[in-house]
Amino acid sequence: MMTINQIDQLKNAYAEMLSTREQLMEDIISIVSDCSDSGHICEESSDMLQEMLCDAVCRNFPTK
Repeated sequence: MMTINQIDQLKNAYAEMLSTREQLMEDIISIVSDCSDSGHICEESSDMLQEMLCDAVCRNFPTK
């Protein structure tokens, strides 16, 4: 049986993982947008790349 302290530690670790996952997706969007703004990739490709990368983050860091 888990103690309340262990449960709290798991909850905190889960919350931290979700926060880190969200920050990673925000960073991806920012980086890809910067590349699009500078002309390195077109806007259509930028949107597709953002979606593909964020989907990969969600697959590798599931919430369930």
